[in-house]
Amino acid sequence: MPTTQKINQVEEVAKKISEAKSAALVQYQGLNAADTTDLRASIKNVGGSIEVVKNSLITRALEKLGIKLPEELTGPTAIAYCNEDEIAPLKEIDKVNSAKDKTSFKYGIYNKKLLSLDELKTFLSLPSKSTLISQFVGGLANPLQRLAYALRFNQTQLVLTLKALSEKQK
Repeated sequence: MPTTQKINQVEEVAKKISEAKSAALVQYQGLNAADTTDLRASIKNVGGSIEVVKNSLITRALEKLGIKLPEELTGPTAIAYCNEDEIAPLKEIDKVNSAKDKTSFKYGIYNKKLLSLDELKTFLSLPSKSTLISQFVGGLANPLQRLAYALRFNQTQLVLTLKALSEKQK
């Protein structure tokens, strides 16, 4: 029979997942305490958080949100919540995985839908929100800069031609 504490934990995890822009289930086995602390700090710096939760509680929280896992979770699992940017905290985990090969993604969650490992890797290949915004602004500014240059070009050519004519007449 579930205890009140476990029911509250399930409620809390479900609430955090539903409020997060995206989330991921991560296997973190093999990280020592210092690496875990560094990972938590780097995730926090980019607007996310990570917590270790029992697999049964994760499964119940996901079921409460209408998300069914295709298979039972095994091994130690942490949930990474992306609260500000959908991708940046997950990229921090991916950096640790690339450097130490100690973490791995199990599943991702975006818009209350479960992402498989392949879909999550595609999701991670997207640029971050700040990069997308800067590319968009640059894309908007580029045609305006070209137009201003094109308008100035004819004036510059006219001035240079008049200058060359005046020097020729002297």
